[in-house]
Amino acid sequence: MEKKEFEKYTYITKENENYIRKLANYCQSSPHKPKFHITPPCGLLNDPNGLAYYNGKYHIFYQWHPFDTSHGMKHWGHFISEDLVIYQHSNEILIPTEEYEKNGCYSGNSIQIGENLFLYYTANYKSSNGKVPKQAVAFMTPDGKIQKYKNNPIIDKKPCGLTGEIRDPFVFLRDGKYYMLLGGGTIEGQGRILLYQSLDALKWDYKGTISLGELELGYMFECPGIIRVDNKDVLFLSLMGVQTKGEKYQNEFSSVYFVGQLDVDNMKFEVEYYDELDKGFDFYAPQPFYDKKGQPIYFAWFGCGTQKLPYMNTDMWIHGITMPRVLSIQNGKLLQTLYPSVADQFETIQLNNKKAIPVNKNFHLKVNVTKENIQSIHIGEQQDHFDIIIEKENNLLRIDRSGLKQRFCCEYGEQRIFSIDLKKPLQLDLYYDNTFVELFVNKGEKVATFRAFPSVLKIYVE
Repeated sequence: MEKKEFEKYTYITKENENYIRKLANYCQSSPHKPKFHITPPCGLLNDPNGLAYYNGKYHIFYQWHPFDTSHGMKHWGHFISEDLVIYQHSNEILIPTEEYEKNGCYSGNSIQIGENLFLYYTANYKSSNGKVPKQAVAFMTPDGKIQKYKNNPIIDKKPCGLTGEIRDPFVFLRDGKYYMLLGGGTIEGQGRILLYQSLDALKWDYKGTISLGELELGYMFECPGIIRVDNKDVLFLSLMGVQTKGEKYQNEFSSVYFVGQLDVDNMKFEVEYYDELDKGFDFYAPQPFYDKKGQPIYFAWFGCGTQKLPYMNTDMWIHGITMPRVLSIQNGKLLQTLYPSVADQFETIQLNNKKAIPVNKNFHLKVNVTKENIQSIHIGEQQDHFDIIIEKENNLLRIDRSGLKQRFCCEYGEQRIFSIDLKKPLQLDLYYDNTFVELFVNKGEKVATFRAFPSVLKIYVE
């Protein structure tokens, strides 16, 4: 299909929607489309937004630049699901048509208030003097229609001492009051979480910034999110500018979790422990919410930063969203497990003499490393593969993409290494979905998310 060029800050209109429709039809035939991961109809997808179980269905919104595979004018795309397995694209989306959002509808979350689902987002507004931080809201009614609030923006200024890069509202209810978290940073270059308070979820008062103690984690925080997990608060942050520390923070940008308690009255999060949420190459902007049973779950962007991936120019789409993960705390550890109804969709590969050739491009490989005395797993052919290596002498697990013919994002390294406890049995569950890989270590004690493009699927272990 011939690609048309559009100005970077173009939004969907009646004049160009027919082209977007044709482009989406072309992208559906891409040989790299996964079966169980959300991908954009066309163009670029990044952060999941507005996640909710509302009116009997799951709503998964996401950052979407429909015209190109590079970052540009962000809309909120929208998928609907009844079971988190099968998704239907919806035409009820956020399009940045208003002056206050003239450079895009950026990330945010949702919360049901009364019969309506409130969709909070950052109205991206650039001026000659830099970003002017604006926050906005739209309402989804029970009939599925979306309408923006007539009095947007609901927040239209920045507090003293902070830069104009303030974004990604996350609204939640606690003790009868609504609170909003926003990511930002100080003029001096320290990431900060802003806290606002409201009685009606429309008029907001700034309370200050939330202390994380002595932790300094980069110059900017993005995509804050908070959820209750087994009577603890779990806080998500995505970090910009954090320095690499050993095995941590290897990607262009990193996402972390904090377990503890949020004290909104004293403006602090009492951190019991924290770590990176994911140890892979291609993960960012996780957003938590509750499923229909009240379980804490989350999705994240299956990508990171500004990436150039194989086939993006011919496929005319890029990136996806992780499969949903269930959060729990056991024995003082945050665990992440693949949502059961999704895990059930994968056929488990049986190894024969430590080898297998998958029939399909999506499969589950379950390996008991300790019992079978396995040192490495190779997926692909000898001259085109990726490796998972267990370094028993160092208590490390290594993911290595350097053996692939399609190499990409090498500027941030082709290996990821993280600590594992080999004093107890080690189990690996690898879910492969046509170039999308999610690796769960010991039932979710560690998780690694990454893309890989081997031309032939073969599995062999040593």
